[in-house]
Amino acid sequence: MTRSGTTRGTVVRWDDARRAAIVEAPELPGGCWVPASVVESPRGDTLRAGQVVDVDWTEPGEEGLPFRATRVVPREDLQATFGA
Repeated sequence: MTRSGTTRGTVVRWDDARRAAIVEAPELPGGCWVPASVVESPRGDTLRAGQVVDVDWTEPGEEGLPFRATRVVPREDLQATFGA
């Protein structure tokens, strides 16, 4: 059975060459693959490490991660810092 949902997470890595990110959230153990094509932002389709995002996700994942994003919206009103 395929699971899906929506959660808030943090970008832990953006890869310019692959045009993709990895997002982590408590509801997404092991990480979530985010291709640039699902990023909805007026500032473009790239993300940055530490950025807070709302993620619509599903399983199975991609690229060795257990989850994949179907829609990602950056939260410009929230910021995350590592270790905080």
